[in-house]
Amino acid sequence: MDEKHRLQGVILIIAREIDRICRDNNIKYFMDGGTQLGAVRHNGFIPWDDDFDIGMRRSEFERFVDVCRISLDSKQFYLETVEDEGYGFSFAKIHLNNTEIVEEFSKNVKAHHGIFVDIFPYDNIPDASLNRKFFLMENHILKNMIWVKAGYGDDAQKKRMTYKIFNAMSKMIPLSNLKKKRETLIRKYNDRETQYCFTSDYPQNWLQCGWLDDLVQYQFETDMFWGMRNYDEFLHMLYGNYMNLPPIEKRVAHSNYRIVFGPY
Repeated sequence: MDEKHRLQGVILIIAREIDRICRDNNIKYFMDGGTQLGAVRHNGFIPWDDDFDIGMRRSEFERFVDVCRISLDSKQFYLETVEDEGYGFSFAKIHLNNTEIVEEFSKNVKAHHGIFVDIFPYDNIPDASLNRKFFLMENHILKNMIWVKAGYGDDAQKKRMTYKIFNAMSKMIPLSNLKKKRETLIRKYNDRETQYCFTSDYPQNWLQCGWLDDLVQYQFETDMFWGMRNYDEFLHMLYGNYMNLPPIEKRVAHSNYRIVFGPY
């Protein structure tokens, strides 16, 4: 078995555990991004892809985190959240202990580096266009200040002027303060109904809030996972003509610095 297929198999171990916890506790989740695309176009992983993304409404996400603190086997798995000191994302990761996958983007970050699945919380964003513009701008600034402060970025990114600007902006502010400010911001509109929602670290992709509640099961490799019923509009928004394969030169996965499978 080549490294890519081995990695996909290990990722499925984590995805199955997430699905089990959600089923046992009636927590709604959906396959996100390229994972939903893989389910629709390939009945599993995109052949050259090496990750698995899950999304949840904020309320479901917070229940999931609470349940994981009790039900997740801490010997086998590790739950990483915004509360972890050196971690710079607003979404959570479930890692497989005794493994390692170090990406170029995060190789200098003091965080858990086990093979993982991402779980993205979705928060409401304002309907009024001007309010939305300022909300997304503030999120963008805080997100980048946090990423830079925590040490994220590959060697090329760290040479860019924008990186240096965010580095200067964040120099005198503790990472914990920046994270608290962002967490307060992104929850601001969750007490009201809005048309769109987003996930803070990848804010360019807004979703219709209603899509997150209308879910069906899809085959993914040998398993069944939940995804959006309205996958067509969602995938068109992300990828255009998503059933067409990209050119061969664009069929690339993440840039991994190092992978250690341990006992897997």
